Amino acid sequence: MITFPRIALLVATFSVILTVCAQVRADSQSDTFQPDAFRTGAALKKLTAGWSDPDGRACTLPAGPLSLAMAVDLALCRNPTTRSAWAAAREQAAALGQADSAWLPSLSVTGSESRVYGEHVDVTGNLESSPQNTRDAALTLSWTLYDFGARGGRINGARRLLDAAAASLSSVSQQTVLSVVQSYYGFVAADAALLAAKTAEDASARSLEVARALRAGGVTSLADVLQAETAFDQAVLVRVQADAAAKGAHGTLAVVIGSRADQPLNLDAEAVPAQVPALDMRMADLMAEAVRQRPDLAAALAQRDAAAANVTVARATGRPSIALSAGHNVADASGIANQNYSQMGVYITIPIFSGLNTAYGVRQAQALLEASETNADEVRLGVSLGVWNAYYALDSGNQQLAATTTLTQTAADNQQVALGRYQSGVGTIIDVLTAQSAAASARLLRINAEFGWRLARAQLALALGRLSGTEPLSDQSNPP
Repeated sequence: MITFPRIALLVATFSVILTVCAQVRADSQSDTFQPDAFRTGAALKKLTAGWSDPDGRACTLPAGPLSLAMAVDLALCRNPTTRSAWAAAREQAAALGQADSAWLPSLSVTGSESRVYGEHVDVTGNLESSPQNTRDAALTLSWTLYDFGARGGRINGARRLLDAAAASLSSVSQQTVLSVVQSYYGFVAADAALLAAKTAEDASARSLEVARALRAGGVTSLADVLQAETAFDQAVLVRVQADAAAKGAHGTLAVVIGSRADQPLNLDAEAVPAQVPALDMRMADLMAEAVRQRPDLAAALAQRDAAAANVTVARATGRPSIALSAGHNVADASGIANQNYSQMGVYITIPIFSGLNTAYGVRQAQALLEASETNADEVRLGVSLGVWNAYYALDSGNQQLAATTTLTQTAADNQQVALGRYQSGVGTIIDVLTAQSAAASARLLRINAEFGWRLARAQLALALGRLSGTEPLSDQSNPP
């Protein structure tokens, strides 16, 4: 006779065995006998190679100057957008494990114990007044053997959605890297523009001082002084505006790397090289590379494959399924014989009519597949346009760097000559102010050219799918 405490002990022992077996499977490195449910963590790591999961990382700001690589690492770790993308990828990895568990049988254990007091009718129909104790336990197993592809379709769809989530994570990470590059060098350009504005203000102050000195000596008129004062006031206004823009760029970069806008930042930016690499790669090769590497296109294609798997699932809904069911029951009640029996059966379910639900489900899945194919085509066209625009933006950036290299030096020399001529009484204040304005414009053009060139490099790397978290602007980001 099996008593209830023995049943409870048997259930507890069986549960421990199941837990240990599951842990052994989870820790095993073999891919032959373990389902994807125990491999989703490794699968996600493989799909997201090159990107570091921020979960559990400290992600603290460095004590010294902040380089671009450090800023990228902080943003990938602390930026809410990338963290959200990682969470979505981990969620889809778990969803794959859930779908994959359908290959395994389900096992459940139930048990109860009750006591009846007072007058009652027992199972034989007699009126009893003595208490009645009832104990029962059941162990049930169910296992789907065949369902015409519904289970496999769900697993395949979940696997494709995991591919899409990993590719979307890579795309979001690359977009974050681009945002860091734009914000980082935007801050560098804003600081350089502020320095240029201060330089222009100092030059205007120097011209005003010379005009006042010449006015005091009777060499020039009041009009020259007034024109110099006007130019100086304008230079002060430009410097104030540049200072506000620099503070705004500082706050933008701080937020992009996941800090508060008032976080102090000290940048360690690399200078623009004297010679930039030329662009000599064929456009067709670049577009072919982008099609291979762009994660957003990979995500769109994976979503298309998941939609195709859902069509299989929708069709299998109207088909038969075969399942195995087995169980063992033990019951002990006062006044009746103990029961201890097992049962096993094979169940076949054949859908006959469901109100055309299956047919419309298939049509819906096919429509979603067509929509996902259209979306993939749209992303593919966007990839080609992105490569085209980024390539010629970088080509223009190279030319602007070359043009502004001599422009700044020529404008600075012209400013010095005009001021010297004015001090000698040969030139006019108009010549001085014109030269100062040209020099200030040349400095701003150079700053914008450097910023545009840096940003164009990152945009081309993004368009090609090369923008990484470790070396966002390495030499490989430019075509050889």
